[in-house]
Amino acid sequence: MACALAQPGDVSGSPGPEQEVEAENEDDAVVEVQSSTVGAADALGGIAPVVVSHAFIDALLGEQDELHRWLGAAVRQRLVSYCLIPAESFDFEMGVVLRQVFAAASSRQATLNEQDEADLAAIGEQRARQGVPVDDMLRAWRVATEAAVNYVRKLAQRDDVSESRALEFLECVLRWSDLALVVTTRAYRRAELALERAADERDVRFVRGTLLGTIPSVELRMKAEVYGLDPDGEYVAFRARIDDDTSRRQLEKAVGFHDPLCERRGLCADVDGEVVGFMTEAPPTDLDGIIGFGHPKPLEQLVESYRLATRALVTAQACGRRGTYDIVALGLRPAVAMDVDVGESLRRRYLEPLAAASSPGELMATLRAYLACGMHVERTATRLFVHQNTVRYRIARFEELTGADLGSTEVVLELWWALEFSAMRL
Repeated sequence: MACALAQPGDVSGSPGPEQEVEAENEDDAVVEVQSSTVGAADALGGIAPVVVSHAFIDALLGEQDELHRWLGAAVRQRLVSYCLIPAESFDFEMGVVLRQVFAAASSRQATLNEQDEADLAAIGEQRARQGVPVDDMLRAWRVATEAAVNYVRKLAQRDDVSESRALEFLECVLRWSDLALVVTTRAYRRAELALERAADERDVRFVRGTLLGTIPSVELRMKAEVYGLDPDGEYVAFRARIDDDTSRRQLEKAVGFHDPLCERRGLCADVDGEVVGFMTEAPPTDLDGIIGFGHPKPLEQLVESYRLATRALVTAQACGRRGTYDIVALGLRPAVAMDVDVGESLRRRYLEPLAAASSPGELMATLRAYLACGMHVERTATRLFVHQNTVRYRIARFEELTGADLGSTEVVLELWWALEFSAMRL
């Protein structure tokens, strides 16, 4: 949007404005606000009031409309974001600021009363709601201050006002500006946080509703388009428990957060301490945490994908694993974790009798290694660093205590189930 405005021209009886003074470094325009300031009015405690000539103030009041126009033009020329603010709103707020400036100068004390703070806070909150970056708001304050200094100097020269009188006024204005900027910036931050919380809550409601299937199909498609998602695409639901902020940010980046130039690939939100969401492909595998994901499904069917993602997450956590898993990668373990009754029955059948052995722990470790090695005695012995006959003895001892025959495929499967169940943290 074009916003380069013509410099205000000479007005009869008023100084001819010159080109606005550019800051040598744009970053210098950002005013640092100390967070330790307790109250705006308290910041001037112990400072003597500035004595300002009433005659000079009266002269400035006569120039108030021109000063108003001058400052507004200076800000809009330097900051594109301020060109997007409705003119009526901006002019009204500029009037509020000028009234407070002249009131402070007339009272000879740069202080803020309760109403002043409320008016300035409203300006800060409005800037946040209008989407003006906080850096731009601070730069606008700096630009307006520079323009005011330039204007006052020219008026003083025209009316042959002593430099000391002009400096008295400017000193009062700058002290008031410091107080006002603290109030405005604090209000901006409060409004910004409130807006972020509201946006997060909207994201959570949409993500939760999509994954639980509580949003009607037509509404779901409309909201997906609002979020920049393809309503006809397929997405993979995921559920993650991530411990560190770095991995959480990597997951959000994979979904398409933190990069406005990147196409949105999904959406995620914090729900009850977990990161849940959906994306166009499987989540990254190099994150520090546990992530379960489901099969690709259309938006309307993501409830099924999320159910599988939950099973994968619960199973991986029960097995003490970390990384990214779907139920295919976990094999039969999701079934073991889900059916506690079967697991407990098989544990009693095959593992409780081992308590009668002299070393039940060694016996169970041998059974695990034996099954993991494809029931091959030599490989099992190598893995356990024992003699092959030791392995054969322990297998025979298991069959003796349980009355089971490891030559039976059914017994082997049930033993594996019992061993996996006993190792899970459910």
